Amino acid sequence: MNTTKINTPLEYGFFNCADGTEDRVYTAENFTGYLSAIICDGILDTWGDCFSLSCSDTSLTIGTGYAWIGGHYAILAQPQVIDVSVYADTGLSRMIAVGISCDTASSVRACSFEVAAGLAGSSDKPAFTGTDTKKYFTLCYIKLAAGGAIDSLQDVRNDETLCGYCKCILGKCGVTVLQEQMAALESRMDALEKKMDALDVKVLDSGTCGENAAYTLYTNGLLRISGSGATDDQNETSVWAKNGTADSITKIIVDDGITKIGDHFFGGLSNVTSALIAQTVSEIGTYAFADCSKLSGIALPPVLTKLSSRTFSGTGIAALSVPVSVSTISLQAFYGTAIENLVYAGTKAQWNAVEKQTNTTTPSLTDSWDVTGTDPDTFLKKVICSDGTYVRNASGKWSAE
Repeated sequence: MNTTKINTPLEYGFFNCADGTEDRVYTAENFTGYLSAIICDGILDTWGDCFSLSCSDTSLTIGTGYAWIGGHYAILAQPQVIDVSVYADTGLSRMIAVGISCDTASSVRACSFEVAAGLAGSSDKPAFTGTDTKKYFTLCYIKLAAGGAIDSLQDVRNDETLCGYCKCILGKCGVTVLQEQMAALESRMDALEKKMDALDVKVLDSGTCGENAAYTLYTNGLLRISGSGATDDQNETSVWAKNGTADSITKIIVDDGITKIGDHFFGGLSNVTSALIAQTVSEIGTYAFADCSKLSGIALPPVLTKLSSRTFSGTGIAALSVPVSVSTISLQAFYGTAIENLVYAGTKAQWNAVEKQTNTTTPSLTDSWDVTGTDPDTFLKKVICSDGTYVRNASGKWSAE
């Protein structure tokens, strides 16, 4: 490939010599200008005491440190003590500023500590005034009491508008290492963006579902019930099954404050796999979770007082723990489930005190609290209490094992 050189006023300079000849055209100022472009100004955070500040009655002690100012460096190898009482007023308080200056004027070319004194009796903080050839870092402000004693010290080394710390000197790590770190950072940023996209959850639907209860359905499949008191009863199936959003619901959370889940409330949510019920719920209505076929387990709240009819009919729940707070078990409470063994949190005596409803007026296979299906053999088989177990025999009688 042929190329054509274009004559333009492009300035350049090589930092090395070729073949032993002195062909470099840059100056020391060119070099410091180059360094100042790639190294930020400030106190080097890995050297010495970073110009630490402490004071006694009338003196300020500055610890060792290394500063980079406009392409030039200033090093304090030994702590410096400054008597600040000489700037005090005999009758009034005064603010002073203590800083580092770098003067590149040809007649000076030096770095030094400087003090700027404010007006006596004023609380205004004095400011250093830089020029084209002189830059300042302000290290601290000191309030001097009348006579010279230090009243207070304000450390401003961390204020990047006044001083700041230098955290990007290339000599601290090689360029290759920097490139590797940048690549790793970019990879982590990409992964973080993907996670953020996954967490970009929006509200799909919301509304009221009780006098003081509300629901929120999110795009990630979460249905959340919040508020207080009882939810509405639904007619045979849930509002979400009726409005076409039922298939999108996979998780249910009922927040604290809700006290009752109404009849048929979550009925027909066939893709729900988990349901977390608030500790404040004391009643769950009939068919409340009916036909939630993928729901395989649920924890009943510790204040629940009643197991209603067919609450979990058509679910995948095969085991259930009943809290000691339950005082009533309705007809067909476990109907339509695969539950065989019931775990009761209380003693056998407490279990015996629980009201277990059975229709003795027109008895049939399905008119009992312990029936789980229409087949003659589909009943609960065991109730496991904290101090023993009850079993159901072939004649339908329960006795201690």
